[in-house]
Amino acid sequence: MVTLPRSNNLPIEYSAACFDNVTNSYKFYWFLALLEHVRENQSQIISINDLLARMIAGVWYPINYFRLSFGKQDRIGQMAVIVADHTNLSMDSNRQEVVHAIQKFLARNSSVESEIKTLGQYVPFRFLRPFFAQQLKGFVDWKVNESIAMLSSQTFFDNESPCIYRFIYQPATAIEIQADWFEYMNRNLKILTDFCMWNLVTYVQKNNPNVPNIPNKLFKPEQRDLNRARAFWKLVFDKFGKLTCIYSGRSMDKNGFSLDHFLPWRFVAHDLLWNIIPTPKSVNSAKSDYLPDMNRYFEPFAQLQYGAIQTIASSTKTKLLEDHILLLGLSSIAEIQGFSFQKFLEKMHDTMSPQFQIATNMGFSDHWNYA
Repeated sequence: MVTLPRSNNLPIEYSAACFDNVTNSYKFYWFLALLEHVRENQSQIISINDLLARMIAGVWYPINYFRLSFGKQDRIGQMAVIVADHTNLSMDSNRQEVVHAIQKFLARNSSVESEIKTLGQYVPFRFLRPFFAQQLKGFVDWKVNESIAMLSSQTFFDNESPCIYRFIYQPATAIEIQADWFEYMNRNLKILTDFCMWNLVTYVQKNNPNVPNIPNKLFKPEQRDLNRARAFWKLVFDKFGKLTCIYSGRSMDKNGFSLDHFLPWRFVAHDLLWNIIPTPKSVNSAKSDYLPDMNRYFEPFAQLQYGAIQTIASSTKTKLLEDHILLLGLSSIAEIQGFSFQKFLEKMHDTMSPQFQIATNMGFSDHWNYA
C-alpha cells in the first residue's frame, strides 16, 4: 500500500482521510485533477470549471472505451456518458480533445453545462469535509457547503493545521491552494498520484469484480506491441506454410495475416499469446470488438492454438510459450508436449468461458459470426 509522506506543519492525516469509505469516484478524480494542474501550470489559483473538465476527461476511457462500471450512483461516470452523447468525440479521442469539448459546454448555457456544474456545487466542498469533521458534526446537509467555505478561509493562514485550499470569488468559481500545501504537492507529485491511483484501482475493482486488468483500463490505451505474437505465428506458418482462418475458412500465409484477439482487446487489455490468432485483415476488421460465437468458433480456436504451441515447443523459440505455460499451470516445455488436446480444450474453456460472460454483462456484443 502507498502511504503519504509526513509533514511537520500540514495535517496529512486529513488528506489521507479524504479517501476513506469512498462511495463515489469524485474524490479520486478531483485530487488527480488538482495534481495535474499543479504539475502543468504551477499556479495556486485554479478555475473550478477547469478541474471539472479534467475530472470528466479522466473517466472518459474507463467508462466509454473500456465499459467499466463506477457504480449506479456515480455522477462523474454519468457525465462522461452524457458528454459522449452530445459530441462527435470518439470513444478513444485524446484527453485534450475531451477536456476542450467539456470546457466548451461550460462556456455556454445548455443542459449539459447544468449537469456538469452540479458537480461543482458539491465535489470541491465535500472533498474538504475530513478537515472539518469535528466542526461539522450534526450539521444539516444544506449548511455544509457554506460552512466548509468559511472554515477553509479561516484556516488558510493557519501555521499548524491549514486546509489544502480555500474558495475565492463570489460565487465560488475558483480555488486557491494554500502555500505550504502547494509546496508539498510539488515536492511529492509522484507519491501523491500513486497514492490516489492505488485507492482508485481498489475502488474500481470493487465495482468490477472479476474484470481483468483494471489498472490498464484507467487511461487511454497505449499503442500495442504485437511483435511477440507476430514472431509466434510466423514460426507456425514456417512449419505449415498456410493456415486456415477459423472465422472465414480462408487460407492465409505468413505474408498476409492480421492478429485477432479472440476475447476483444478492449475487454482484456493485454496481448497474452493464448488469446491471439491469425486472421485475414478484412476478417479482423469485421470482427472488431465483438465476442465471437463460442458454440461455433471456440473449438476451432483451441485447435489452432494447440497446434501452434506444439509447434513452438519443438522449436528453438520456446520462450514464446511463457504465456501458455502460466495459463496451463505447467513448469516445463516437456509438459506442454505431453499435454493432450482434450485437457488443453478444457483448460482454455474454464479460463475463457467466464470471461465471455463478464464481457457480455459489460455490454460487449456477443454471438458474432463472420458473414
